[in-house]
Amino acid sequence: MEPRDGRARARRAPRLLVLALLLGAHPGAQAEVRLSVPSLVEVMKGEPVALNCTPLGTHDHFVLEWFLADRSGVRHRLASAELQGSELQGRVLDSRGRSPPYQLDSRGRLVLTEAQIATCNSRNGNPAPQITWYRNGQPLEVPLEVNTEGYMTIRTVREASGLQSLTSTLYLRLHKADRDASFHCSVRYHLPTGQHGRLDSPAFHLTLHYPTERVQFWVGSPSTTEGWVREGDSVQLFCRGDGSPSPEYTFFRLQDKQEDVLKTNLEGNLTLEGVQRGQSGTYGCRVEDYDAADDAELSKTLELRVAYLDPLELSTGEELSLHLGNSTAVNCSVQGLPTPALRWTKDSVPLGTGPTLSLSSITFDAAGTYICEASMPTVPLLSRTQSFRLLVQGPPQLRAEETQPKTEGSWMEGEEVRLVCSARGYPEPKLSWSQLGGSPAEPALQGQGWVSSSLTLKVTSALSRDGVSCEASNPHGKKQHVFHFGSVTPQTAQAGVAVMAVAVSVGLLLLVVAAFYCMRRKGRPGCCRRGEKGTPPAGEPELSHSGSERPEQTGLLMGGASGGARHGSGGFGDEC
Repeated sequence: MEPRDGRARARRAPRLLVLALLLGAHPGAQAEVRLSVPSLVEVMKGEPVALNCTPLGTHDHFVLEWFLADRSGVRHRLASAELQGSELQGRVLDSRGRSPPYQLDSRGRLVLTEAQIATCNSRNGNPAPQITWYRNGQPLEVPLEVNTEGYMTIRTVREASGLQSLTSTLYLRLHKADRDASFHCSVRYHLPTGQHGRLDSPAFHLTLHYPTERVQFWVGSPSTTEGWVREGDSVQLFCRGDGSPSPEYTFFRLQDKQEDVLKTNLEGNLTLEGVQRGQSGTYGCRVEDYDAADDAELSKTLELRVAYLDPLELSTGEELSLHLGNSTAVNCSVQGLPTPALRWTKDSVPLGTGPTLSLSSITFDAAGTYICEASMPTVPLLSRTQSFRLLVQGPPQLRAEETQPKTEGSWMEGEEVRLVCSARGYPEPKLSWSQLGGSPAEPALQGQGWVSSSLTLKVTSALSRDGVSCEASNPHGKKQHVFHFGSVTPQTAQAGVAVMAVAVSVGLLLLVVAAFYCMRRKGRPGCCRRGEKGTPPAGEPELSHSGSERPEQTGLLMGGASGGARHGSGGFGDEC
């Protein structure tokens, strides 16, 4: 067995990847044991290969050991097998905490599950082509001489046809930076007329094994920027080492300086379902990589902080009833981590911060719903609210919409008017009218506990004298308002004026008609004369039948009803 310091130096020494893989088998020192070992094993990349080390002759007991020698000459023991009776018992000695890329079969052969050999072949060319190796698209400057960083070998074979085949094998010391590198080879050959052609092989990547140097450990979503997680959420812890292949991860929790192992896996994930406040504490992740350097930090810890917020409690119930003008203070208590911030609002209007809300000399406007809200700036989605309703008791307040005449001066009797009364108080006041027809009380548009009722009626002289009243009342008192209409012009006086105007108009019309008729009758016998039309009064000459004119009477409309009665004639038939 090799000393521990030798193994440590071997872990720290860079490895040389021999892509045309050569392994030596070194059994225990027995003078009479001879071995059969092939000096060269060739295999296609990606295919499994078995390396044979067979003792010659018959032996009752022997120990078979496999080693890997790097370019510096340090040997690393990989596996061993011991003959026990008729069976060979083998074991892998250098698993390094990973699944090794090799194993022992029942015959003691070392089986590699996947060979990593890079060989570039060009067959049947003339003249012989040139082969160039590339890493990430850039030519690799590797010499043909053996050295510790890398070299390549070239073998040319002349075929029976006279053409030439070229084989190039690349030996390269790989580093961690090559874990994502892309390799390929290119063949450049001559064409007639001095031209050249080129063929590129498919690119390939190498599977590298290298120890862990750094470990990262963090809390996944839904944690906040300051590392808080909400109580009840499912929380994921992630641990990642930079070694290859992926090492084994062990998750633990530190309690009283003791490690309480939670889970071990190759994925590096730990899920805490429905995390509770009691799970706050220090959590750790450790990478199990025995190939790592002695000074590598393979363990990391973090603080898991579970934020919680209990339901809020108010010093009052869901409803608080106070009399108009009183004062009080309401307390809001909360338990949570981190320390919650408290604020008060009413109808979305901020009232203040802190656990205590002070209400002094309250009015009806103070009635409504008050909300206490607890929130955490560092955990934005964690908040709670609690509310109470304030009822302000007191006698009603009354407000009326004053009426105005529709025209300047006063109301006309019979005109229609709409009266509105609004009131508030607690208990809710009842509205009543001195006249029938008022509507039921309903919430007013202005809110704040107001209710209103309306009454539509026609204005009369009696209403002008007595007015119309509305009253608001509740158990604490009552309030009344009287609507007045001022002077009201009666409808009868207006009718008399209208009749008089019609009579004057008719009289004037009759006079005009009479004058026109008289003018049409002028010059005819008996027209516009006073007395009877049969026998003229004494001393008055008569009109001759020849139409000689007699002195005319100058009076108008002197013959009246009496003359008509006397002469048996009516209207203006014989006199004007």
